[in-house]
Amino acid sequence: MAVRIDYVLKETGTNLVRNLTLTFAAVLTVAVSLAMVAASYLIGAGINNSFLGLRSDVDLFVYMNPSATQDQIKAMAKLLDSSPQVKEYQFFDADKSYDEFKRLFRDQPDLINTIKPSDLPQSFRIKPKSTDAAVVSSLGDTLGSKEGVLRVEYAAEYARRMQTSVTTLNRWVQVVAGVLIAASVLLIFNTIRTAVFARRREIEVMRLVGASNWFIRLPFIVEGLVHGLLGALLAAVGAWGFDQLWKRNFVDQVGFQLLNQIRWDSGELWMSIGIVFLVGAMTGAVGSGIAVSRFLKA
Repeated sequence: MAVRIDYVLKETGTNLVRNLTLTFAAVLTVAVSLAMVAASYLIGAGINNSFLGLRSDVDLFVYMNPSATQDQIKAMAKLLDSSPQVKEYQFFDADKSYDEFKRLFRDQPDLINTIKPSDLPQSFRIKPKSTDAAVVSSLGDTLGSKEGVLRVEYAAEYARRMQTSVTTLNRWVQVVAGVLIAASVLLIFNTIRTAVFARRREIEVMRLVGASNWFIRLPFIVEGLVHGLLGALLAAVGAWGFDQLWKRNFVDQVGFQLLNQIRWDSGELWMSIGIVFLVGAMTGAVGSGIAVSRFLKA
């Protein structure tokens, strides 16, 4: 018996409407799980992108104590001039640091008005000759032990801390997404099983008149695919919203030092949406396929 498209569409629509509550629950569960898959992919891409920029950025920042004397500052400059590990450096006095502060926080005039040049530490911005992490770390330890130094920071160490923290967070997102996808498969399975059970008499009649297994099964498989794709559509909208919220609230926002370097481009956003639709289709196919095989055995 040949399969007609209009028959498949009609039966699929009937099943979706007949089990409206289960359909809504299945689609919503798929949407939430796939939205987390998209978020996980985007965060992972953002982490990789941030490290492409940070991995070669090994500048050292030597911050002097506000109470550091001119002799201590001159001693630090002399040490940097004579160090074979230093390629070049710049000294930022209070006024120069304040000018940079005003540039970075130009969108927050209230904050600028509360800070005076004397509140900001003087600093040395150093470019090491070597990019080896061990060499840079050794140089940082040497400079940090000198009198008048408040602290020493450098991008490589910051990158490692950020990678550890955000990667751990992203793994938890992946685990939760995996659990929700499994729940989606189970929910689609139960939805299709309910639809099969509701039409068991019609199915028996179709078998008696010679309908093939695929003729009977196809509407249920398409129904599962519809669940997955509708969930993927909602998740795609969620991925776009997540992209907009992240860029608005975290990227280049000085209050979120851990997160403001995690960013992705539009190509990676579209890739995440493609992954969402692929995983959604697979989720629907697996859930409906198992149900149909279990309850419509040849």
